[in-house]
Amino acid sequence: MRVCERCKGEKETTSKGFTSVDGTVYPDKTSQCYACKGEGTFPELDLLAIAAHFIASRGKNKNKLRAAFPSPPRGDVNLTRAYYVWRLARFHGGADVTMPMTADMLISGDPFRKELASMAEVVAKATFGTDKAAAFRWGRAFGMI
Repeated sequence: MRVCERCKGEKETTSKGFTSVDGTVYPDKTSQCYACKGEGTFPELDLLAIAAHFIASRGKNKNKLRAAFPSPPRGDVNLTRAYYVWRLARFHGGADVTMPMTADMLISGDPFRKELASMAEVVAKATFGTDKAAAFRWGRAFGMI
């Protein structure tokens, strides 16, 4: 288990209040942390459970990376992590080089982000033969190449 990076283990977050231009006062608001769902921690990685969600179990892609993933998941931490790895693998491998913003937002607060990103790079290399396709595309846009 690791502590949630969003709430730092406090299980709730506070949004700072403010006064709008028309004088309406909005007080500070405390609510359950949306990232860890009020748990304060995230469970250890279960790599086999995560991989089981992004590896196709039937059809022409059987035992390979899924061609598509159902709607971005919410709830099950392994399913959310699997979506993140699947989406980043496609991004790094060049199958889909648009920025993976939804995947990044879905694992907000997950302290295992670095490990999941590393897993995605390994999956991209194994599936697409490279984990640099997005870097080449976006590197030019940002003047890095």
